[in-house]
Amino acid sequence: MLTVVASTAAYLRIRASGRLGVDDYRRFEPAFAAELKRVQVPIALLLDMQGFSGWTVGGFLRDLAWDLRNRRTFSRIAVVGDKTWHRWITAASAHLFRAPMKFFPASEQRRAEDWLARPS
Repeated sequence: MLTVVASTAAYLRIRASGRLGVDDYRRFEPAFAAELKRVQVPIALLLDMQGFSGWTVGGFLRDLAWDLRNRRTFSRIAVVGDKTWHRWITAASAHLFRAPMKFFPASEQRRAEDWLARPS
């Protein structure tokens, strides 16, 4: 499942969990577009990958397309994950975005939030 998590924080929060397929992106993208209308872009992003187990082939292709479409949407991207490969995928994805991107283990979520709150 892929969801925009409602928050009063000065950053956008997206939660990825389970295995993502094309239908997950079809449900997520309208909610994400609506959220972008409420905020000033570029905005900081907290991507919570705790419990995320990967993509279907179609989901992975949809994710790449989304990443490229949104490469200028974010000012900073903090990725919080609970698997070693979450760190690797963060490093591999960093070149797709213009924003600085940094991985934080799940135990350091507060540190990720503090990093997003720092002035650029």
